Amino acid sequence: TGVAIRYLTDGSRPLLGVTPRDENINISGRGTRELVEKGLDLAEALSKAAKEAGGNGGGHPVASGATIPKDSLEGFLKSVNATVSSQLNLQ
Repeated sequence: TGVAIRYLTDGSRPLLGVTPRDENINISGRGTRELVEKGLDLAEALSKAAKEAGGNGGGHPVASGATIPKDSLEGFLKSVNATVSSQLNLQ
């Protein structure tokens, strides 16, 4: 996701990579320094959403990750979206 946000997007929104595993899903989140300066904290967003989904997550404001149960992806993504939207005043 680090390469993708830098070269494949305009960087105006954070990017999540989702990798299914046996019983879990691994998520990798990346932002930009500019987004962090505007209030983005992916560690907070992914940690909160992962905990709500029955998993765990954390990291740094610009780069974070999470592991969640396979059946909880939709709720996880809604939670991350709500938190990031609030952080960046996109609501």
